[in-house]
Order: sequence, then C-alpha cells, then structure tokens
Amino acid sequence: MQLTGRHIWLIAALCALVLLYIIVRNSRRVTNARLRKRIRSGRFIHYTEFEENWRTEDADGNRTGYKYNDFSGCYVIMIFEKKVHFGRFKGYDNIYIGQSVNVCQRVHNHFCGKGKGDVYADIKYGMEAYVRIIPCKVKKLNKTEKRLIEAFNATESYNRTKGGAKITKK
Repeated sequence: MQLTGRHIWLIAALCALVLLYIIVRNSRRVTNARLRKRIRSGRFIHYTEFEENWRTEDADGNRTGYKYNDFSGCYVIMIFEKKVHFGRFKGYDNIYIGQSVNVCQRVHNHFCGKGKGDVYADIKYGMEAYVRIIPCKVKKLNKTEKRLIEAFNATESYNRTKGGAKITKK
C-alpha cells in the first residue's frame, strides 16, 4: 500500500490527538497532585478538638464555637489507624469529602453519628479522624467538591458519587 498525502494527514491528525490526550491526562494528574499537596499542608483539626470547640464562649460570654460561626464550604475528613504526627497527612486509611452551606454543622453531624455512618463507625471503634474545612462561596461548592473527590480518588473510599448536589439557598 502506498501512502498518499491524505493518509499522511490522517496519521498526523491521529498522532496529534494521542499527544493532546497525553498532555491533558498529565496536566490533570499534576493539577490533582498540587491540590492534594495544598490540602494536606493546611490545618487539619482532630475530631476531638473540633467537638471540644463546638460550643464555646469567650471571657465576655460571647459565643465563639464552630456552632455559632458557621459558613459555606467543603470538607475533607481523613481517617487514620493511629494519630498523625508532624502534620503527615498521607497514608490515610479512608477519606470522605463533602460540602454544605453550613459546613461546621455538617462536620459535627458526621462526628456525632448523624452523617456518614462509616465516619462515625471509624471514630466509635478507635480510629483517628481529622477534618480540613475549606471555606468557599455557595456557587462554587459543587465544583470544589468534585475537584477534591477527583484529586483524592475518594470514590475508592467513602464517597459513593463524584460529587455535586442541588444547592439550597442559605
């Protein structure tokens, strides 16, 4: 078979598509790695610390706990067999990612048995849970949650969907 100009163009187009696919796939992998690093380098709160600060008051009697200062955002709950030392939030056993217009209330629900049952069961049976709360505007909740679930491959753990929910007004 003799290659014509048309065949050469088809081969070139196919090669370009394959190359474009490789570039997009690698850029997504790099983007996800950066997001994971950024989340892990932020402040995680142990579930006991979160619950201790659920309802607090300052010296003047002003309510200052998470319950009284709620906001919209996403959260990453990582479950470990043992306590994390030196901020090494890699190698978690399970992960759950979610969103809420009242993110602190939602996280509290998970920790006290009114949310994701798997998270509560892990806490109940002695696992260590840590949460990172990412504040974001209501209109960006779905996009942020989806990006986090993809970056952490959370559908291989406690998340059953790729994220996104119907947003209700706050």
